[in-house]
Amino acid sequence: MIEKPKVTTLTEAKVIHKLHCGECNWKQEIAANTDAEIKCCPWCGWSDLDISTVANEGGFQEIECEKHGKVTVILPSPNIEPLDFMDNLFCPFC
Repeated sequence: MIEKPKVTTLTEAKVIHKLHCGECNWKQEIAANTDAEIKCCPWCGWSDLDISTVANEGGFQEIECEKHGKVTVILPSPNIEPLDFMDNLFCPFC
């Protein structure tokens, strides 16, 4: 039997912040280990979010594999929430 390297969960799953900036017009997906709300565009610094689109959907979780190091698993689908993530994700490179 082939033994796989150990995988450790580094962070609990969090929501992906999606931002379409009204100033620079970039569509961005922001993964951060915080529950704070988006206050400005990380690309151009624009803070007038009234002319921007902000949404929270999908999720991500950080894991660490003994062999391949830190990996962030990102599921940008609007059909998944952080509570749907398992605490035993597999390293996709093993």
